Order: sequence, then structure tokens, then C-alpha cells
Amino acid sequence: MADFKRKGRISPDIKLVIHQYRRKGFSCGKIRDLLYQHNAFQTSRISVWNIVRNQETKSKSREGTGTKVKEIHRQIIHSWMKENPEITSKVLRDRLKRKLNLIVSDRYVRRLRSEIGWTAKRTAYCQLISIKNKEARLSWCLNALAVKETFHDVIFVDETTVEMCSSGRLHFYHSKSEMQRLPSKQPKPKHSYKVHVWGGISYRGRTHICIFTGIMDSVIYQQILQRNLLTFTSSVFPEGFRLYQDNDSKHKSRSTRKWMEEVNILQNVMETPASSPDLNPIENVWSTMKYHLQTYVKPKTKDELVNGIASFWSTLTTADCTKYINHIHRVIPHVVLNNGEPTVF
Repeated sequence: MADFKRKGRISPDIKLVIHQYRRKGFSCGKIRDLLYQHNAFQTSRISVWNIVRNQETKSKSREGTGTKVKEIHRQIIHSWMKENPEITSKVLRDRLKRKLNLIVSDRYVRRLRSEIGWTAKRTAYCQLISIKNKEARLSWCLNALAVKETFHDVIFVDETTVEMCSSGRLHFYHSKSEMQRLPSKQPKPKHSYKVHVWGGISYRGRTHICIFTGIMDSVIYQQILQRNLLTFTSSVFPEGFRLYQDNDSKHKSRSTRKWMEEVNILQNVMETPASSPDLNPIENVWSTMKYHLQTYVKPKTKDELVNGIASFWSTLTTADCTKYINHIHRVIPHVVLNNGEPTVF
């Protein structure tokens, strides 16, 4: 009976035999059998395939110029990425082959791109800011840093629109059988019910909330401030306050300014830069509220939506408000570093 060698580390002689069999057109399974019959060597089809694959990969890499990737190639990839940061590794691979006769794999291109310093990140969209507004944002933030602004007497107000949605941002599913296939998309009504929400936060807590429908004009905005802001400030800020609002036309209309002058709060309104939702901490409150509604409340009726909003607002503590407002002290330096450009917040 023949003394068969068990597979371990395959010797160069056996590798040579494998390559000879492969050039004759034998499959990996056939090569395994021939090694067993004629060379008294026992191995697996997978081991044979690994040796064949490595040899074929080396052969392909020699089809080009035979030159390894050099620093100039890295610089070219870097310049292509600077021209178009959304270019894929496949496009880079094809361009390297077409223009430089350099043959590399997708995986190697991704590794090169990472070594150069390019990191993939999901695109986050933000409001387009004009040059004029960039300058205003930069000036406002520089002034806030110069005077060491604390915002301790500031009330940040804003309004948002919330629509009825019973699906969260992320969901998991489990098939009950192999035949069952649940859709990856959640159903959404074509015309969902919407409400508008106005509110404000300060270091001393939250204002009263206003939930309404329809279109808000200057008169309605004044009524909201009268019922929800002034009743709050009279008890919480008896010594005075400052009002942070965005530059919406309803907020700065002649009618609104006249009303503010009549109730003696016009001088309390802060001059704020336009196109700056990242500088108003209540925007993060709205984001948290909408996540809460989508993930936990999942309103299916108008009452459930309104009650969900009111319930969330009632649980907003002074400590929560403080946490949200403290965030602006992180944003301001980033606006300065970005020369007024949008921040990641």
C-alpha cells in the first residue's frame, strides 16, 4: 500500500506539478485526484484552487507595465479624488488601467485611497449659504467669542412642521418562513396630516408650546408670542430677557416690529445671522421630538399626533434645555474655523 503524504505546507515541487496540470486544462478537482493517484499526495480541492488562483493573479499583474504602484500614482489618485470626491474605486481602477496602463484590483485601489487619507462618509445635506450670510455668521460668532457670550438670559424660539408618521428611521424584520419576504420599505400615506409647532427653550426651562394648523402670518405669530412667550417671561424672566429668533419675514415684518414695540420687547430681540439653523439649539429639540414620535409614539390619528407632541414637550426638563443650549458653545468655534460655512452640527 502506498505511503500517502498528508497535506500540510505544499512543497514547491507539488506546486509545479499543480501548475503543469492546470495548463493542460484540468479542473481543481481533477488535479486533486491526479496528485493522489500519481504523486501520492493527498490535499483538498480548495488548496489546489488557492495555489491556482495565486498564480493566475500574479500572471494578470504582469500583463501591464510590470511597474509597481509608485508615489506618482498615489499623487494622481489624490488629484482625481480632489476633482471629484464622489468617484468610486471601480472608476479609479479603470482610469488607472486606461491612462497609466496600471492594473490593480478594486480592493487595492480602496486601500491606496485610504492610505492617502481619503475616508468615506455618508453625505449630509445642509442649507446653501450665500457669501453675504457666511460673512454675517462669521462676524456674529466672532463677536460672541469676544464678549464671552453665555446666553443665560436668552430664549431660543422657533417653529417646525410635524407630519403624522408611524414608521421610524430604522426597522428590523424577521421572516417567519423561507417563502415570506417582507418589504424593505415601510408604507407611507401620500398626504399625511401635518401640524405646526412653536416653542422656546432657555437656561431656565421651556416656554409654553403652541400646536396649530394652517398658515402662520405676522398676526398669528404675534398672538403666539403674546400667549406663549410673554406669559412665560413675566414669571420666569421678570428682570428681562433676550429673544433669539430666525430671520423669517413674519418675525421681522413691520407689523411684528410695531407690535413688539407696543409690548416693549423690540429691544430684547437679538440680531441673528440668516441661514443659521445650527446656531439655534431648539433645532436639536425638534429633531429629538420627531425621532420620539416616529420611533415610540407612531401616531396613526390626529389626536395621537397632537398628544404625542404635547407629551414630549411636557417631559422636557430644565436640565434638558441646558444640555441643548450648551451645544451652541461647541458650534460657534466651528463656524469660525469654517469661515462661516455650514458646520457638521
